[in-house]
Amino acid sequence: MTTFPLTDCCALLGIDPKTLRHWLHQAQMPLHAHPADGRSKCLSTEQVQHLASIHGRPMALSEALAPAQVVKSPPHTAPETPASQAETDLLGKLARLETQVATLQSQLTHLACELLHERELRYERRLETLEARVQQTDTPVASPPQVQTRAEATKREEGARQEQRLPPARRRTRPLLPLIEYGAHGTYVIICPHKGELSLMPDSPEWFAWLASVSSFRFVGKLGRFTACRVFHKGPTHYWQANRVIHQRRYKPYLGVTERLTIDCLEQAAATLQSYVEPR
Repeated sequence: MTTFPLTDCCALLGIDPKTLRHWLHQAQMPLHAHPADGRSKCLSTEQVQHLASIHGRPMALSEALAPAQVVKSPPHTAPETPASQAETDLLGKLARLETQVATLQSQLTHLACELLHERELRYERRLETLEARVQQTDTPVASPPQVQTRAEATKREEGARQEQRLPPARRRTRPLLPLIEYGAHGTYVIICPHKGELSLMPDSPEWFAWLASVSSFRFVGKLGRFTACRVFHKGPTHYWQANRVIHQRRYKPYLGVTERLTIDCLEQAAATLQSYVEPR
């Protein structure tokens, strides 16, 4: 029987010692004495696998837990058979595959963050250009303040291009918010800065559960856009409000509680804010 010290069990399961003690208490799982040191407690391979199964944790046999550090039973056990040797080789291959998967997940998260940042820059440039054109169309004869506004918009657009050409380490650090975007195929795409694209159906229980787990997000709908923020106060209920600056004025319409943030509610708020941009 192969056993692991408790510290190695924490590394295998990817948890801290306090969580491991809590799991052992819940499962009423007995501990085994260390073959060389009776003061140290261990768990068998079957026990560690059982904990990983009931709590949904992957087994990660890292290089830090080489076979030389695994605590085994005294020499009276049977010699290693070819089948056990094949099992050891499979465990080693599995550990290497898990390491490669973790690396790929990290690279995918980095690419998702870069994509989200690029989309934010592209939408900001496009919407600022459209708003500047609307202001120019509203007044046939451009007065000096309007000329200055157009020049400022052009300057901001040029600054955005220069920032895009800079390496990621020198760009301005802006917090990346989750994005809900109406795509070209008529569906809504939800992108998380840390997990990439999420497969969520709007107005589903998973949709509202995800909204309850975030404090702000960007919405780009069919007819408009805004940034939504959760407002916290001393009462038992928190509510959401939209946020957008239009013609140097900030609008903060009320959206409601999390359970009311449907796609229709978000689209209606975006269309209302977009109506303030167009000339009257």
